[in-house]
Amino acid sequence: MKEINALLTFMVLLALTSAVWGQDVVDDRVVASEEEVLYFTSDWDGERLSDGRPKVPDDLLERLKHIKVEDVWQFLNEMGYRNQFEDGWEMIHEDRPIVGRALTTQYMPSRPDIEKRLTEQGLEAGHIGAMNSWPIDMLQDGDVYLADSFGKIAAGTLIGDKLGNSIFANSGNGVVFNGSLRDVETLAELDGFNAFARGWHPTFLEEVMLTGINVPIRIGNVSVMPGDVILAKKMGVVFIPPHLVEEVVVTAEIVQLRDEFVHERVQQRVYTPGQVDARWTDEIEEDFLGWLEEDPGRMERLPVPLDEMQNFLQQRTW
Repeated sequence: MKEINALLTFMVLLALTSAVWGQDVVDDRVVASEEEVLYFTSDWDGERLSDGRPKVPDDLLERLKHIKVEDVWQFLNEMGYRNQFEDGWEMIHEDRPIVGRALTTQYMPSRPDIEKRLTEQGLEAGHIGAMNSWPIDMLQDGDVYLADSFGKIAAGTLIGDKLGNSIFANSGNGVVFNGSLRDVETLAELDGFNAFARGWHPTFLEEVMLTGINVPIRIGNVSVMPGDVILAKKMGVVFIPPHLVEEVVVTAEIVQLRDEFVHERVQQRVYTPGQVDARWTDEIEEDFLGWLEEDPGRMERLPVPLDEMQNFLQQRTW
């Protein structure tokens, strides 16, 4: 009898806990649940952030800063990911890349009945202030606040200098907005911060509502998932699925060395452009290996042992 009573008590407590947990999830209509995030990022099998997003290691993010957008694009294109690049951005600093894990946000044109419900439920769920500040409170170190606000410029300014400072304090990083922001001169003085946006405007944010955080979003021609890794440079912005980041970085670092070899040999007139701008012959490959081995500094930059290098180049089409 005691065992039955104990079991019944446990089941009641479990039901109550589940009900409360379920109510929390229902109340927060804006933020994707951890289960939803896991579904859209299921190819990632490494560490995750507290909200469920993939946590690509910091050292890979740091190495990615030194990779060309073109090399990332080519790798992803050859892996079948052909819609990962978007251009047409304004930048506060053209020479300051943004690299980090995407906290995705979706904004839509305001509709009073829906915005009222989302705002009420969001505040009940614990969010504070205006809707465009909610994602900022969720940012973690290394995150990039990525927002689709349907390209709105006038009255589409998602942040100004105050929210920009809060973003940098929480993430140590910048923003990528399919929309606009204001107070560009002040934000330009924030050391370490950068923004990629569709434009700048002096107006305040109006007629815009937040409909999703950590949800799949569209940035131009790209479908972006929560936790995708962003590489934003003057060339444009490329969005990398988390499970491919390590392979992207290693391959690109090898390609950088191969490019240096090509530039040197072409300038020395050892090879013609036609010889090195196609799949290399065995003789050129041997020359490249010798070029690597003759300089310890080059060998130190090689991200993998020599006998593993070709494994990272099999997808290359040249």
